[in-house]
Amino acid sequence: MAPAAHFSVFDVIRAEKQDVKNGVWKEGPVLKSQFPMGRKKISPGRGWRWRISTFVALGERFSVLTQLNVEKEYYRSMLGMRVGNSHKILCFHELHKSHLNWHCHLIRGSAHEVYPGGYRDREKMVGWPRFSNRRCTVPFNVNEGNALTLAAERFRFTPKGDLL
Repeated sequence: MAPAAHFSVFDVIRAEKQDVKNGVWKEGPVLKSQFPMGRKKISPGRGWRWRISTFVALGERFSVLTQLNVEKEYYRSMLGMRVGNSHKILCFHELHKSHLNWHCHLIRGSAHEVYPGGYRDREKMVGWPRFSNRRCTVPFNVNEGNALTLAAERFRFTPKGDLL
């Protein structure tokens, strides 16, 4: 299948997903071979667990890096489009007790115009929704049992499938 010309993060979320694979929970650094970014590896720090899901949509390969630190009450799922030896980060879906409630940081415009290898393209990424109260008021009830389901619901891929 040939890649679509230009599409937005919303097009990716709405698209039919194929070849969905879900990895197992791991801890420690995320090696570049597992989720390539500009650096050698992603080092989330102590207490963090993570897993990777992959799928094909719109003729492109995508990865979702789901990260969880129950002690810090921090959850993040990051949608990246694979481009050569890196990813273009299209969206973060987060809940962390340090501030805000459930929120996203997402690119505006074409996914193809995002700079690869960086976490947040400052020219194209916006926060949603806007909050008047910066304090988090929702309970943090994310755990390893439901974190993948939350990512799958947000990015609309099936949480089942072969392990990576």
